[in-house]
Amino acid sequence: MAVPTAPAAGEPIAEAWGDVVHDAVVAQDIQQGTVSFAGGGAVAYQDIVVTFPRPFAAPPIVMVSAVSGTTPPNNVFATVSSTPTVTQFTLRINRRDGANTGFTCTGHWFAIGARA
Repeated sequence: MAVPTAPAAGEPIAEAWGDVVHDAVVAQDIQQGTVSFAGGGAVAYQDIVVTFPRPFAAPPIVMVSAVSGTTPPNNVFATVSSTPTVTQFTLRINRRDGANTGFTCTGHWFAIGARA
């Protein structure tokens, strides 16, 4: 769909331009959340299945980060370890040093995609 020229300041908004902007923005859903992990034992990473509060119409784009609660601080990083579906994704939190010891952390996620 071609985007019509935006209206000049003070000019009435053309219906075609308004429809394109409305459809592009309103049709999106943005969701976010946090998950906590406190694990002991010999683990260098942990997978956490995150279920979206509301399903998307199509698999969304997901961004993740993690903050360590273990010494040394910020010794973790987060990745999306499975292809997101309309209802969930898997958040993987890894120890940056690769050590196989327990750790605690908080994972943060943000997803944007088509509204169902």
